[in-house]
Amino acid sequence: MDLGLDFSQLNLSSDPDGITPSEIVSVLSNEKSKLREIEGYPREEFYSIETGYSNKKRILLIASRLMREKRELLQIKVADEDELQQYYCEG
Repeated sequence: MDLGLDFSQLNLSSDPDGITPSEIVSVLSNEKSKLREIEGYPREEFYSIETGYSNKKRILLIASRLMREKRELLQIKVADEDELQQYYCEG
């Protein structure tokens, strides 16, 4: 199943790192990105964090959940060193 992306929960215009929709899509389409389920949330909504290199050569953390056959993007940020180790190197 090919899921659409729902950006409605994000306000990218106020993002201090200047993350763009195309940069987010580049991470989600990167074969080497790492996807990890977030424990403690309903499994049918599959809350997850995906971490990977973007087309701007930086690593993003993308929190999302599945809602009505769409991937709802909840939060996006540039990974710091600890997050890089936890979610990308160990993931």
